Amino acid sequence: MQLQKHKKRLVLVALVLLLVGGFTLVWGRGKSMGRLAADLQGDNAKERRHAARELASRGSKAREAVPALKEALKDPDKRVRYNAAKSLSRVGSDARQATGALIDALKDSHPGTRYYAAKTLAKLKLKGEDGQDAVPGLIGTLKDSNPRTRYYAAKCLKDIGPEAKQATAALMEASRDANKDVRQAAAGALKKLERQK
Repeated sequence: MQLQKHKKRLVLVALVLLLVGGFTLVWGRGKSMGRLAADLQGDNAKERRHAARELASRGSKAREAVPALKEALKDPDKRVRYNAAKSLSRVGSDARQATGALIDALKDSHPGTRYYAAKTLAKLKLKGEDGQDAVPGLIGTLKDSNPRTRYYAAKCLKDIGPEAKQATAALMEASRDANKDVRQAAAGALKKLERQK
């Protein structure tokens, strides 16, 4: 008898959790990109977190929200910053107007935000002034605790090319990194710098 009551309670709890999860999942799905971008700039931290998370799930379709996502990289809430960086990463090359904010995000306190900032910058294939502006931040990122973040920093420096020559010493050190992918990316960047001397 006790076992049967316990099973009924478990089933009831599971149904409630399923309904709450379904509501949470659907809550932002019908919102337009403009509405989500507006929510991202609102006063309510919970709504900003939700909007940032929802925009990240929209992938490249979130490109029209790039100006709001760029501003969200400075949000006081680390989860908003993280999901904004993740969203920009999924937007890819259309996130170019957020370059300066992404460079600043390389110094974010949240490791996930730094990772997505480096990954997005690598997708932008920076050149010219944008490339030069990114180099100091990328040099620092070559020492990040996450090997994938270090990898994207080295890859980005390779794409920047001659404007990244001040990163030579940092890339030489990264070419001896404990992570194979980081070593290869750093070595590739150094070769490209050597060829362009």
